[in-house]
Amino acid sequence: MATQYPTTLDTATQQPSPLATTEMDDAGFLHDEVHTSHSGALIALETKLGVGATTAATASTNDVLVKQADGDTEWATAPASTPTTITVADTTDTTCSVALFESATGDLAPKTDGGATYNAGTGVLTATGFAGPLTGNVTGDASGSSGSTTGNAATATALETARDIGGVSFDGTAAIVPGTITVADTTDTTCSVALFESATGDLAPKTDGGATYNAGTGTLTATGFAGPLTGNVTGNASGTAATVTGAAQSAITSVGTMTGLAVDGTSQLYECVTEDIPGNKTPALADAGKVFYCSQSGSTQTITIDGSLSWPVGTQMVFVASNTSTVTFAESNSTSLDSKDDNKSIDGQYASAALINYGSNTWFLIGALA
Repeated sequence: MATQYPTTLDTATQQPSPLATTEMDDAGFLHDEVHTSHSGALIALETKLGVGATTAATASTNDVLVKQADGDTEWATAPASTPTTITVADTTDTTCSVALFESATGDLAPKTDGGATYNAGTGVLTATGFAGPLTGNVTGDASGSSGSTTGNAATATALETARDIGGVSFDGTAAIVPGTITVADTTDTTCSVALFESATGDLAPKTDGGATYNAGTGTLTATGFAGPLTGNVTGNASGTAATVTGAAQSAITSVGTMTGLAVDGTSQLYECVTEDIPGNKTPALADAGKVFYCSQSGSTQTITIDGSLSWPVGTQMVFVASNTSTVTFAESNSTSLDSKDDNKSIDGQYASAALINYGSNTWFLIGALA
C-alpha cells in the first residue's frame, strides 16, 4: 500500500483511515504499512513544495508558490504571462458576448457586458447605443438635432421644417397629391414629355425617349401617331386610299409628277383646262389634256401635230368646232394620225374630235369626223 504520490493521487487503499475498533493487524490496516504510506506521502509532498521562509499566513492574496533562483519555493506574486497572440476560431453562435478591456493598453483580462452582443448568424452587432460617425444606411428612427444627424435615413417620421410641393405643404407625415402644379413656359428644344402609366390614381410622372417636344418649333415627335388628325400634313402619307377622307382641294398648290395612280371607279380625277384658238395651232407638250375651242370664222383652221416632240403615251387633247371654220388635222415630222375612213376634219360647227397618243408618234383621231 505504498504511496503513489506525486505520480498519481493516493486513494483510501494507499492511505486508509482506521477506526477505533480497527485492529493493527487487520487486512489493509497493518500498522507498519499504514505508517510507511503516510510517511512516504508526506515526504513526497515536502519534496514537491520545496523549502522557503515564507508561509501562506504571510503571503498576499492571489500569491502563488514560485520556485526561486536558489531552488527554494516562496509565496510570491504570480509572474506576468500575457500572450501576444491567441488562436481563435470562426463561430456561428447567435448570442455571442463581445470581449471588452477596461483600458486601451496594459496586461488586462478580457471581460464582457450584457449590453453588447453579436449574432454571428446575421452579422449584427447590438448595443444600447453607438457613438461616432456611421457609414452606411440607417433602418429605423433617427433622433437628435439636425446638426448631429447627417446622411440619409431609410425611415423618417417628419421633416423638421415643412416645405411646399406644388403649392401643398409637406412635412413627411402623409403622402400628398397636388391637385394643381405650377409650371413655367420653356424654350428648351429637347423636352421630354410627361407620361403616366394609368389614366387615374396617385402616380409618378415618367418619360420615354420615344416622345420628345421641341419648344423652339412647337413640334411633338414620336415614333408614330394613332387617331384622327386635324390640320395639314407636310411630308409623305402612306397607307390605303380608304384611310384618307375629306381630302378635297380647290386647287393644286404646286406642280409635280403623279405616277402609279389607280382609280377604282368610286372617285373621279378632274384636270380640265380650256383654251380658245382663233387660228391655226401646233400644240406643245404643255397643251396635253386641254380642251380647245376652235373659234375661227369661215375657211379652214388647221391643227398640226408635231412628231418631233416627245409626247407621253396616253396624252389626250379635245378640239371643239365652236365656229363656222372647217377644223382639219395635219401630220408633221413623221406623225401618224389613225382615224375612221382616214377622215381628218371635224364634221361641222359644235362637233368635236379627240386626239389620243397610243405610242411614240402614233395617235388615234376619234369623234365626229368628215
